[in-house]
Amino acid sequence: MTALHVAVVGKGLIGSAAARHLAEAGCEVTLIGPDEPADYRSHGGVFAAHYDPARITRIMDRDPLWAGWAAASISRYPALEAATGMKFHHPVGFLAAAGEGSDLLPAMEASARAFGMQPLTDARHPFRLPPGTATRFESAPGGYIDARRCVQAQTIAAVAAGAKVVRLPVWALRSENGVVRAILDDGSEVRADQVLVCAGAFSAVVGLAPGMPLQADGRVVLLARVEDDLAERFAAMPSLIRVDAAADLADVYLLPPVRYPDGKRYIKIGTGAIRHPLDDLESLQCWYRDGAVGDDAARLAQAMFDLLPELEGAELRTDLCAVTTTPSGYPIIDWSKPGRIAVACGGNGKAAKSSDEIGRIAALLVTDQLDDPGLAAELRA
Repeated sequence: MTALHVAVVGKGLIGSAAARHLAEAGCEVTLIGPDEPADYRSHGGVFAAHYDPARITRIMDRDPLWAGWAAASISRYPALEAATGMKFHHPVGFLAAAGEGSDLLPAMEASARAFGMQPLTDARHPFRLPPGTATRFESAPGGYIDARRCVQAQTIAAVAAGAKVVRLPVWALRSENGVVRAILDDGSEVRADQVLVCAGAFSAVVGLAPGMPLQADGRVVLLARVEDDLAERFAAMPSLIRVDAAADLADVYLLPPVRYPDGKRYIKIGTGAIRHPLDDLESLQCWYRDGAVGDDAARLAQAMFDLLPELEGAELRTDLCAVTTTPSGYPIIDWSKPGRIAVACGGNGKAAKSSDEIGRIAALLVTDQLDDPGLAAELRA
């Protein structure tokens, strides 16, 4: 019997994971997506959020589905690292901090207990938090992953299982006569039985996921360079999510020093409180090439200095990414053309840590093995 040929469009966190799971299930797989552009300003193609490597990993979550996807993904990190020789997980711990009146911590504690965890209430940390702030600490495997290296590991494992990689963007899909054609940047095409679209923020604006309720939002992150003594001092610092309705930025997240592609180490801070809607291909490309950060950077810098006063005077730089949101707050894993074209998109700013399980669920959908009707309903467009 001829193996099902699936073309996975999007070589990011979810796409590379889906490609691995499909290949290991015996499918013929072609993973399609470009590498990072050498020059953002002159680039006329697509971009990817995983170029920013620093991503929090945690099981504690106010939503039990997200907690479950994280737990399942994290449980497979060690085997993936061992099989590929690519270390990407750093279990330095995770701290949740909430101001007075927030319901974040009770919900997180409930999800933690569901997975046999008991968060600490008195963990030591370096953050300066306002009086009345409560905290919960998740020890290993909480911490962070290097998203770039995670994608590399998934791709290596997919190739080892037989997948092929085509390093070009897809600009159109054509389904006819029982075959789906993915039209590539150079005019060539990949023909497959089915296509799984995992192109993140570019899925809808390029036209690869028509009719799917996907919204792309630009986000600014701030990076503070740390070296030598300061880097060592904060090396074991946990990742942080802080929620406080009384603060200028009601939610922020912060990661310990992570080595970026320029070889330098940075502490990263970001927020979901400031969003820049990006509604078409041109605006999304312009955002990545030269997004206007407005006063985002100044507000993030103040939040960073409030938490870690030692960083005042550090070299700062901004970075840009795009988050894909959905009305449900969950990824959409569903058919756009039944039996031929499926999508797995909409990380809602929290999918990196859970991308292996999201990719696995997408692989189950494509191979007609997603036998949990409740889950399928939650993920339907």
